[in-house]
Amino acid sequence: MRLFGRKDQELFALFNESARMVIRGGEILRNVVYDYSDLDVKMAKLTAMEHEGDRIIQELVRRLNTTFILPFDREDAFQLVQKLSTTLDYITGIIDRMILYKAGEPDDRVKEMVEVLYEALQLQEQAFHLLDRIEQNKKQILKCCQEISQLERKQDLLYRNGVAYLFEHHENDPMSIIKWREVYEHIEMAQDHVQDVGELISNICVKYS
Repeated sequence: MRLFGRKDQELFALFNESARMVIRGGEILRNVVYDYSDLDVKMAKLTAMEHEGDRIIQELVRRLNTTFILPFDREDAFQLVQKLSTTLDYITGIIDRMILYKAGEPDDRVKEMVEVLYEALQLQEQAFHLLDRIEQNKKQILKCCQEISQLERKQDLLYRNGVAYLFEHHENDPMSIIKWREVYEHIEMAQDHVQDVGELISNICVKYS
């Protein structure tokens, strides 16, 4: 069963484009944590990308409001749109806080958290690409979503360990604790939204296969 009919292909393409925009944001974030230079330039690129993402989201919402027959439940579609947009917002927020707080060069804990987030974004994009042939790709889609869930649990552990490390090694520097804890929280929140998208896609996969 092809979930998207011909007249829905543009709508499906917009979903894919939106997922790709989010992963491009993840690529900029990875570049920041491994090359902590030219932050203003990188932030400007990410902000421009966020504006483009907003444009795609607006077009998605317009089509969802005007399409008579949707490829899946309207409520599910709107939630996917919202979660993709919010994920990109949190990715932007991670870099914004590094710049605003002058937090300093990210350490290995931040790099590991960003790597886990980026891996989840890749799986999310892969699931979107598979969604138009839901019966044929059901096993692969669900596998992507299961791996996203595993990464979310891994991220939770990294977050807790990271906060514990901050309090243990920066007890005399409360400002560093505040700065990096907010960065950790934004990474974890971005991961939570990817997890939400994975759960939505899993539900859609079960409904329509």
